[in-house]
Formats: sequence, C-alpha cells, structure tokens
Amino acid sequence: MTSKPPPPPKPPCSIHPTAIIADKAVLAGTHLITIAENVILHPYARINSSSGPVTIGANTIVYERAAVGCETGSVTIGSGCVIDSSATCSGSVDNCSEIGVGAYVGKDAQVGKWCKVTALERVEDGKEVEDFGVVFADGRRRVDTAMRDHEGMREARSKGQMMSLELMRKLVPSAASKWTTPG
Repeated sequence: MTSKPPPPPKPPCSIHPTAIIADKAVLAGTHLITIAENVILHPYARINSSSGPVTIGANTIVYERAAVGCETGSVTIGSGCVIDSSATCSGSVDNCSEIGVGAYVGKDAQVGKWCKVTALERVEDGKEVEDFGVVFADGRRRVDTAMRDHEGMREARSKGQMMSLELMRKLVPSAASKWTTPG
C-alpha cells in the first residue's frame, strides 16, 4: 500500500479578516500573499506566489479558475478589480479594472485604472494598457471616454462592485482560516 505524499507547505499569507476565501480556492507559493479587506476568492481561483509576492487590493473579486501570479515576480491587483473566470493575470492591474473571462495579462504587463480587457483578449508580456483603456476584438484598443469623462459612471461602477461583493459574501462560504496561522 502506498501512502500519500504530505501536502505542500502553506504559503505565507496576510489575509484581512473580512476577506472571503472559498474552501476550494488554491493559495500556493513561497512568497507573501496579501489579501486586503472584502476580497472574494471563488472556488478554484488560484493565487501563486512561487516567483514573487502577490497583493490583491480591497473589494476585488477573483472568480472560478482564474489564476493570479503564475509566471512572474511581484504581481499587484488593485482595489475594486474583477478577475473573471478562467482569466490569467501575471502582470499588474490598477484600481477598478476588469479582466474578462479567459483573458490573459502577461508577465510584466501593466493594466491601468478603470480598464477593461474583454473576454479571451490578451495583453502580451511587458505591454501596457493606459488608464480607461479597453482591449477588445483581436487586440484592438480604445479609450472608454464615457468612463473617463463622467464621474457618475465611475460611481455607478463602484456601487455595482459593492453590490456584487455584498451578494458574494452571502453565496461563498469562507475558509480563510485554513490559510492563516493561529497566533
């Protein structure tokens, strides 16, 4: 009879008490993973700090099968972001941006504030998306002037994000305690 190998060691984590981390979310690596207040990590979301620290800002949602921090050193996801299902984020994403379903943000890429990378689109390694930028339709780009020029649009987007977080807090049971060391 063969025995199972022991599980890998838990990565060092700093998790805010209001963060929700689903039981099936995966946190792996050797560098610090910092998760701010009101972050929601859905089941099967993967946070990998093997190559450097990963920071996820307040009020951010990382959906199912999304991967953050997989191919590069330090990765920072700003506050109020959405990393949609099956997206891969190996670069940095600034505040209030959305990485769409199956989208890819490459190593050392920089996505600015209030940006949107639509479903299945790519921001290649080392590339930059300016603030309020939209990446769509086989890599075409434009500036979201409505979001840029109207504070009310940004307020509505932020309000919608807070409503999503409130709903997810009710739907996703937290298992954050399994990633924290009793003190």
